[in-house]
Amino acid sequence: MFPFARAVTFLIGVLTVLGAVRSGIAADKAQIARAIERGQAFLLKQSKSSAQGSLACYSLVKSGVDKTHPDIQRGLQEVLSRFTNGVYSPTSHHNYEAGVDAMFLEAVDRELYRPQLESIAKFLIQKQRSYGAWYYPSGEGTGALDFGDTSITQYAILGLWAASRAGVEIPIETWERAAKWLLVSQSRDGGFCYHPVENPNQGAGATNSTSTMTVAGAGTLLVIRHVLFRDIEFDDGLRPSNPTNAPRRFGVLERPIEEREKEKAPKVKTVTTMSPAPIDKALKSALRVISDHFFEPGNASQGMYLNYYFYGIERVGALLDSDKIGTHDWYNEGADELLKRQAADGSWTDSSSTVPSTALTLLFLSKATAGTIRKPRRAPQVGGGLLVGGRGLPDNLDTVQVNQGEVRKIQGPVDTLLADLEKSSDAQILAAQEAIVEKVQLDRPEELIGQITLLKRLSNDKRVEVRRTAIWALGRTGDISAAPYLIRGLVDGDESVVREASAALCILSRRPNGCGVPIDPTEGVAEDANDQQRLAHLKKWGEASRKAWTDWYLKVRPYDERDDRNALKRKPQ
Repeated sequence: MFPFARAVTFLIGVLTVLGAVRSGIAADKAQIARAIERGQAFLLKQSKSSAQGSLACYSLVKSGVDKTHPDIQRGLQEVLSRFTNGVYSPTSHHNYEAGVDAMFLEAVDRELYRPQLESIAKFLIQKQRSYGAWYYPSGEGTGALDFGDTSITQYAILGLWAASRAGVEIPIETWERAAKWLLVSQSRDGGFCYHPVENPNQGAGATNSTSTMTVAGAGTLLVIRHVLFRDIEFDDGLRPSNPTNAPRRFGVLERPIEEREKEKAPKVKTVTTMSPAPIDKALKSALRVISDHFFEPGNASQGMYLNYYFYGIERVGALLDSDKIGTHDWYNEGADELLKRQAADGSWTDSSSTVPSTALTLLFLSKATAGTIRKPRRAPQVGGGLLVGGRGLPDNLDTVQVNQGEVRKIQGPVDTLLADLEKSSDAQILAAQEAIVEKVQLDRPEELIGQITLLKRLSNDKRVEVRRTAIWALGRTGDISAAPYLIRGLVDGDESVVREASAALCILSRRPNGCGVPIDPTEGVAEDANDQQRLAHLKKWGEASRKAWTDWYLKVRPYDERDDRNALKRKPQ
């Protein structure tokens, strides 16, 4: 039997691979969203226990199922049952199970479950072999010959990474030993194999590599590199020149804080003794192998464990921050192939069982790793090109290039500019908008105070850009009476106005972290969510955000407004 089958049949040996080189167009986003929904529906109907259950629940959370869903909560209770007096004891799936349990707990609530994550991390650290890898529990302490398991090591590292994101300190030696083991066990062809040494006559790196294990090994090296050297750029030539880290605007004007906080650097004990150079060298060789054998229908390991392979591909692409692996558009090619393989009941399967195969496919399609890595966003641009807070403005602030190169003079007091905005044609709104932003940011912000009445009226204008500008300005007046207009903007019919209202309330209230609801109304929405899913999320966010900010406003509003109908509401005695 193919050796990797032992690792995967009971658990997680399944990811998702990208299909053969495509001749057609990329899978439609709506089709992908529908495939995810069908996969979720299938998993929700299945019995989920032990490691397979944790993997299924983790994939459901990462693909957008509400964390409060009864199935998710049942899965949590089962994981928590594996702790006795704070000590973690997995069932039959040992290190695989520990890794996935940690990923699941961290995805649900890293703060709440930090004690459990610390316990799992302790378990995994203790199970690491002296040479740096992880292996099956059989043979532990018996002197049995082994040189590690690439797949088990992958999930052990994923579990430790999840714990580290929750603030659990992982010894630097743990990461370094794992990295060094991968470097010495890399096959001579540049790939990785399942068990680098399985008899005394072989040396490290002698075994032929497989596609599944090559993406597992490369992905694990990328995780370790991310933990140890996240602020050091990759070597030239390692990553394709088309990264996916293009900036995504929060609002058209200005946001109070970064859209997503920069991922906290994992806590590690002591200082690394390695450099990223040998890791990058190994990655270059592995990525060449992955690209050369990207998806081959006749490839044995890919054919048997296609879904496992694709989840490994997703991790590699996400950690490279690139939409290409070699010459391959990894996501679109993979999605095309996976959608063709979805069964009528919404599941996927290969040589592993259906539940983990479906779970791993959902993790690929929902870009789970990309959602895990929180990157700092570049400063967003205002409308036609002005950078937030004046950053990136030309030295001469009298002129700014807007709308296909047209040079516009910034002139006039704020009241004149607002009047221009109100009467502007659609073609002129952006120019008027930018002039107002520049005037307020760079010259006389106090002039907004005298324009509160006009701004309130403009916040209800039928034109989206006018509403955006009025909402932006209201948030900077310092006038608490603007709050109800901003709160109303949280449920505006245009998403960009909603974004602006959320940011403006943070500024007006001097609460940069908001009011207990994510500032970004789209936080938690899958990148490939369809319009219906996105609208449903925005509606739910809008209701929660409006309630939270209304509660805040009722506590801080002026006394002369406290005789309104809201103040008359009383709880039954």
